[in-house]
Amino acid sequence: MTIVKSEIIRKLMDAKKFLLDGYIDEGVKIVLEITKSSTKSEYNWFICNLLESIDCRYMFQVLDKIGSYFDLDKCQNLKSVVECGVINNTLNEHVNKALDILVIQGKRDKLEEIGREILKNNEVSASILVAIANALRRVGDERDATTLLIEACKKGEKEACNAVNTLTVRSVM
Repeated sequence: MTIVKSEIIRKLMDAKKFLLDGYIDEGVKIVLEITKSSTKSEYNWFICNLLESIDCRYMFQVLDKIGSYFDLDKCQNLKSVVECGVINNTLNEHVNKALDILVIQGKRDKLEEIGREILKNNEVSASILVAIANALRRVGDERDATTLLIEACKKGEKEACNAVNTLTVRSVM
């Protein structure tokens, strides 16, 4: 177990307050100072904690600036990154990485929750539906994956239509 110095904790909490309040540059500046003077194990918990609490308006801006300094594989709450992608209707490297990690971690329940929630959002893009469907498929949930693919197909996503047609042909045989 890593012992974290109280000075580092104080600075990280200051950074978190800035980031949560939308003062991205100020928060990032503090985080970058800490990354230069501490080991990753002393501050990695911070980004994991931040993912649960940061507003989706700032999530990807913050991850773009400081995400490479952290080991996101250690986080247990990556569902929030995917949810922010859905809310912002954005499929980016952070959403894809979060989906990959959720699959590797075997978080089928989290992916199923995301799948159920995404169907309530009529504005979500077909590409996000396909990405989540592919993640569900990788954890063995064909039924929910197919449901998302059908929705993506209705939105005109050819890849999704081809996948649904392939599944239909296989199930008939």
